[in-house]
Amino acid sequence: MSSKVTFAFDSNPLGVYQAGQLISGTAELVTERPKTIRSIFITINGYGETRWQESEERVGEDGKTTKSLVTHTTTEVYYSTDQPVYGQAGGSQLELPMGKYVFPFRTTIPPNAPTSFNGAHGQMKHEVTLTIDRAVRYNNTFKQCFSVILPHDLNKRQEYKQPLKRLESKSFWWGSIFGAHKPMVMDVGTSYSAYVPGQKIHFHLVLDNQSDVQCMDVKVRLLKNVSYRANSSGPKEQLKVTETRVADKHCGEVLKHNKAKFDEFLLVPPTTPSTQSEKDPIRVSYTLRFIAKTFKLHGGGDLVMDFPLTIGTVPLMGSADDKGPEPSDKSQPSGNSHPGSPNFQEDVSDEQFESNSFKPRYPVYPFDGKPGTNGANGAANAPSLYPKAEDAPHSTPVKYTPNPVSPASQKSPPYPTNPPAAAAPGGNFEVLGFSIPPDYKPTPSAPADAPTGGIGWK
Repeated sequence: MSSKVTFAFDSNPLGVYQAGQLISGTAELVTERPKTIRSIFITINGYGETRWQESEERVGEDGKTTKSLVTHTTTEVYYSTDQPVYGQAGGSQLELPMGKYVFPFRTTIPPNAPTSFNGAHGQMKHEVTLTIDRAVRYNNTFKQCFSVILPHDLNKRQEYKQPLKRLESKSFWWGSIFGAHKPMVMDVGTSYSAYVPGQKIHFHLVLDNQSDVQCMDVKVRLLKNVSYRANSSGPKEQLKVTETRVADKHCGEVLKHNKAKFDEFLLVPPTTPSTQSEKDPIRVSYTLRFIAKTFKLHGGGDLVMDFPLTIGTVPLMGSADDKGPEPSDKSQPSGNSHPGSPNFQEDVSDEQFESNSFKPRYPVYPFDGKPGTNGANGAANAPSLYPKAEDAPHSTPVKYTPNPVSPASQKSPPYPTNPPAAAAPGGNFEVLGFSIPPDYKPTPSAPADAPTGGIGWK
């Protein structure tokens, strides 16, 4: 391709933003040959999209049943802004000389914009797009995704501080053959019912295997449940639900007529926070599953215990001291302890929607068991997840030059015929009103006697 674009976000090299935050940056366009264009514009948008296919049976007019492949899809746009940066949309043709151009962009992400997501049957996508509108040929389009996170502070709901706790039992027909009816009993407890990526889910599990069936393994799994919704094929809403494993723990076997206790933990990896809105076309939730695995021949299946679990973006205050739900293993937590500021890591999931290979980044907290690592007096403060506007250095307002247009009454060429003034030693020069470092060289202007009419496409 004769053109390429490099996007850069201001003071945010990873491109991670909070919903409601200002996003700004530059798009550097390099062209290897002149182009005949109408305009160049930059679009910043965020949207949700789902799509999947299913086989359906339909009865025809002749009464016969036929199978057909039906596509279910839906699209919801949350925000979209267009910024003309060169020429005018739908205007006259003009010549874009080969060279290097830098275009600034900026907008404010809506405060209710959804968290970025990339899954098997849908996506929540936020991206910056530079489009070269060409008069006759196809448009040139360049895109760059960025991550948006809708804050989910676990401290705003008191129920998240409540532990998960349950006792369940299961009997097997294998034992009843020999006159034994004693069950397998599982007692499980956790410290909280909500966690954040980077945090350990400490659990206390007691398996009292009174039965004649051996437990081959006690497994603990964190499962991500995704609901995709679509309403394109009719008034009835279509639903597609998937379940994937994001974390796994093997505790070990428990022989028959034996009892075992496990005080372990499951580490929450970088993963999508739980969805808060009921209206989004894609909803993410989590299940914490405890499994006592048995032989299928013994009848009755495994002993399984499921808990709904919430994954947030801001951890519970005091959770940095968590060592488990058992009083003997758990010290008194400091009410204001906090693990510190997070780093942002790519989603652990390998799923992707069609050709979208972008991996969103999510906050991962450094839980190291050391309370009070942020505050000056030993008490940790809640971290500032994202850069704030007041923390950014004040920059000189950018002076934008008028977009080059070709008035119908003017016979002069649509590009500047006077070469730019030489820059002072060590100084900068302006390209479209944006300050360029001294090592850039300006593109030479067309000669003064260049033809003015009949500009054709290239």
